[in-house]
Amino acid sequence: MIFTEAPAYLAKLCANRPIHFIVATLLVASISYLTIFDHYLARINSLGGDSLTFYHSPLADDAQWDIVANLTEFEINAASKLATAYDNDVATTFSSEVSDSSFSDLAFNSTPHWALTPIIFRAHSHAIPFPSNDSHFISGPDDDEKFYLTEYSHQIPLPPSFTNAEGDVFKLRKSNRLGRYYEYIRNLANTLRSSAKGAEPLDLLMVALAYAAMIFIIIQLFYEMRTTGSKFWLAFGSLLSSVIAFLFAIVLTSEVFGIHLPLSSLTEGIPFLVASMGFRHKIAYTVPAMEAIRKEPTRDISDTMWEVVLKKTAAPLAKQELITAACFLGIALFTSNMPGLRNFCVFTAVLMVCDLFITFTFYSAVISLKAQINIVHRQVALTEALEEEGVSEEVAHSVAATGLASSAYQPLFKHDKNVWAFKVVTIAGFLVLHLFALGTSWLYDDFSDYTPSAALLSYAIGGHLSGRVSEKIPLGIQGTLVTLMPTKVYRRVTLLTQVEDVVFDSLSRFSQAIRDPYISKFIVLVAGISFAINVYLLNVARNHLFKHSDSVISEKISKKKRTDVKSRGEASTSHAGKKAAVVTAPASSVTSSAPVSAPVPANSTFDNVKDHQIVSDSASSSEESVNDESVRPLDELVSIFKEGRLRDECNDAEVCELATNGKMPLYALEKQLGDSARAVVVRRKAIAKLANAPVLNTDRLPWKGYDYDRVFGACCENVIGYMPLPVGVAGPLIIDGVPYHIPMATTEGCLIASTMRGCKALNAGGGVETVLTADGMTRGPCVRFSSLSRAGAAKRWLDSEDGQKTIKSAFNSTSRFARLQHAKTALAGKLLFIRFKTSTGDAMGMNMISKGVEYALKYMQEKCGFEDMDVVSLSGNYCTDKKPAAINWIEGRGKSVVASAIVPAEIIKKVLKSDVDALVKLNIDKNLIGSAMAGSIGGCNAQAANLVTAVYLATGQDPAQNVESSNCITLMEKRPDGDLEISVSMPSIEVGTIGGGTILEPQAAMLDMLGVRGPNPTHPGANARQLAKIVAAAVLAAELSLCCALAAGHLVRAHMQHNRNSKKPVEKPVEKPVEKPAEKPAEKPAGDHSENLTKKSAEQPPKEDMQRLKDGSKICIRS
Repeated sequence: MIFTEAPAYLAKLCANRPIHFIVATLLVASISYLTIFDHYLARINSLGGDSLTFYHSPLADDAQWDIVANLTEFEINAASKLATAYDNDVATTFSSEVSDSSFSDLAFNSTPHWALTPIIFRAHSHAIPFPSNDSHFISGPDDDEKFYLTEYSHQIPLPPSFTNAEGDVFKLRKSNRLGRYYEYIRNLANTLRSSAKGAEPLDLLMVALAYAAMIFIIIQLFYEMRTTGSKFWLAFGSLLSSVIAFLFAIVLTSEVFGIHLPLSSLTEGIPFLVASMGFRHKIAYTVPAMEAIRKEPTRDISDTMWEVVLKKTAAPLAKQELITAACFLGIALFTSNMPGLRNFCVFTAVLMVCDLFITFTFYSAVISLKAQINIVHRQVALTEALEEEGVSEEVAHSVAATGLASSAYQPLFKHDKNVWAFKVVTIAGFLVLHLFALGTSWLYDDFSDYTPSAALLSYAIGGHLSGRVSEKIPLGIQGTLVTLMPTKVYRRVTLLTQVEDVVFDSLSRFSQAIRDPYISKFIVLVAGISFAINVYLLNVARNHLFKHSDSVISEKISKKKRTDVKSRGEASTSHAGKKAAVVTAPASSVTSSAPVSAPVPANSTFDNVKDHQIVSDSASSSEESVNDESVRPLDELVSIFKEGRLRDECNDAEVCELATNGKMPLYALEKQLGDSARAVVVRRKAIAKLANAPVLNTDRLPWKGYDYDRVFGACCENVIGYMPLPVGVAGPLIIDGVPYHIPMATTEGCLIASTMRGCKALNAGGGVETVLTADGMTRGPCVRFSSLSRAGAAKRWLDSEDGQKTIKSAFNSTSRFARLQHAKTALAGKLLFIRFKTSTGDAMGMNMISKGVEYALKYMQEKCGFEDMDVVSLSGNYCTDKKPAAINWIEGRGKSVVASAIVPAEIIKKVLKSDVDALVKLNIDKNLIGSAMAGSIGGCNAQAANLVTAVYLATGQDPAQNVESSNCITLMEKRPDGDLEISVSMPSIEVGTIGGGTILEPQAAMLDMLGVRGPNPTHPGANARQLAKIVAAAVLAAELSLCCALAAGHLVRAHMQHNRNSKKPVEKPVEKPVEKPAEKPAEKPAGDHSENLTKKSAEQPPKEDMQRLKDGSKICIRS
């Protein structure tokens, strides 16, 4: 349909070249603005002139001064009056000779013509006298007002300054500033006041309510646009697009249709229009587009816009706007006898169409530009965060580029206060400069040099010149003309006026310069070049972002294909060796049913792949390929290595020869070969020889299909493969009203099943409530001083307010993300331990903290007077990291989280097969008293470490930090209503969502599943804090389930059934045994306890308890 395809095409076209269309639209809008300004200004100027001319007839009274419309009319009237006064006969011939220029000139030239300029002096102090020593001055009605009288035909330019008796200089102020707009506002207020006098109170109330509604809708627009991830620009762009549509509609209505819209009609009608229509259509157009762009950030934005407009937004938006326009046109047809309403309805219909067009063009370009900038900025921010966490630059760029495609929904821009302030200041500065350039000033109001006739008529009473002024004007015999000029203001020269003069002089010179024909063309040329460069740079940034992401993905695919091809060759190459092994194997190790020459499947390949060698699938060709991988002499290989030709000229066997002979370190393979996967293959070969570990020549430790580029320089060194871990999911678990499926990587059976059971019980009670009480990672360096007094002085200084402020300033200067909260000190002899506690955003933060601590200590040595301080270690075990410590349990480290839930007693009984009283007693005896008897630090729990480690492995956290992260106290109590209230308090959960293992794609995918991948640009640290809450909630579920299992007594039974493959005896009818030949009993697998269980079947508990155990076992493994 044309109503969907045409808008979609326009949106795609504008989104593909956003800057071009934005600039072009703004230029056309500027032309429209100037057209409208000229149109309405011409009508305003036609109502008043720059000056007023008065005429005093020689036959009139001294106080009678009449306003003269123009001098031509005066010439004719003056000549006629002269002819009538002196000779009636002349009047007969005057009409035929009125065009005689000599007579007319005589009549005109014989009349004195004076120029009278009102002058106002401003001194801001009544004690300062005004200048009065000029012969041309005439005193006015006010003390600070005088008139400057000169002949009109020989006007003497006003002096630039006057000096009073005390030597104070009063200088003429040019085109004066706020006065002009003040006069505009005053006239507008007078107009509104006069209009309001004849209006009904109800009408005034409706107009006021309409304006209030319009302001509310604009504020609501900014609020609702926050859902798209933009606090300002998208809302401002939607407002700007509506203003542009308004300008286009006025031009079309007035210039094309010839309909004039009075300003009063627009000021009364537009608020009602905005209040009734609002900006809902802009929000409905923006939200689907931004969501689609976020879901597929690597897809071309213009294609995304085309699809969204075509399928979602074009039809409803066009339908709404066009129907509205048709309704207004219908009203205009039926109100032809009401021109004001008819004209406004036509204008509104045109406005609807213009707004629809601008939305699909200009506003689509704004959305596209905003999305492109967001994506580029997100990549830069993510790269910087990863680099601060110690990830190499190459890996950081790779992760940032490829991570965009799978990143979860989040606003891409960090809206900090500095950016917000910059936006406000920029727009405010634009408006101020606009007013300043048009002749305004916010410094003071002089009201000079304005031209409306109302100001000039202030010196006229009833259309005649004021008597107090006219009585001091010399009168001529043949009449007198007086032209009242615009008012001029002289202000006493002060420092403020001098500064303003300098500013205005600079602006004036600049304005004159840009009006120069050559300079103006040069400026236009430079602006065009700047525009082209900005467009080019934006396209380069966007293309680099997408192409880099595509190149990384395509490189991975090509490597995988190349590796698969060579692996198949290796498999067939090793086929002959396999045959020999099978033939020479002992007969006892081969089953009789297996053929001796059975081929090895292609998918059961070995990993000793030869690079840069295409191998066919046939055994014969593969055998030839083995012979092709010859090894040259070691000396020749060393020469090639030193010349830097190793990557291209040596095969894997030769590289392995260099490594095994100590000519090249194993850790340098990635750098020398430039291929991480090939480096892994070569290293496996070398280690297999050096460590006599032929197992590395098999696929028992896998290596294929892994992105080693992210590992090198970030996660692991000397890589020989990867260790697969089974990953399960527990949940959903409702955490603070949001359901989560929690990934867990573990090799302990029954752990996820037990957690699932806890999740079910917690959900039945309404879910888990979490509170984060603290957030700060720590690093505790150790420093030594020469004496105890110096160590004590350093401690006192660090504990002081000045010391804390200085250290914070030094520390915070090292990172965009790390912010020092406080530094705690402890003294042991001459050793001073300083525990830096820092907020690190969404990173776990150990690397960025270490960098900040190092710089802070250096700053303390060099700038704070502690030159004798010796840094023993950046980590003095006062952190404390990866070791049990009471300081972490007491003061916290990382995220401190408390998770709590209420579980109904009925759920405890039916789902968990336990009892509230039994649970409370078990928790006291086991988790509290038992841990106290063992002297445990932070171990007042049942199995917190199980869940912490499993979630850490699945989400890329540091598993060694399980030591302090598992600090947990589990509390249970029975509520008055009989329900169970359970909570876990975990003061030192150390997690992050950027850096470390989170850059690996499998772990990042699990963070994606939780919705916390990467940095949160809107609220830095929010993703990591949410991950800590998820960990605590998972621990709560596991604690509840395990304690119920212990209280019910079926823990061992569940483990036996779940992990030992023991089968319950199946009850069958008793049959007569059948005699069978004696057979050799089959070997039972290790750990098979079925025989023991069978023997104990006679000792089973009563039927009721047995059924309870059965139910508990089933529930424990139910998902």
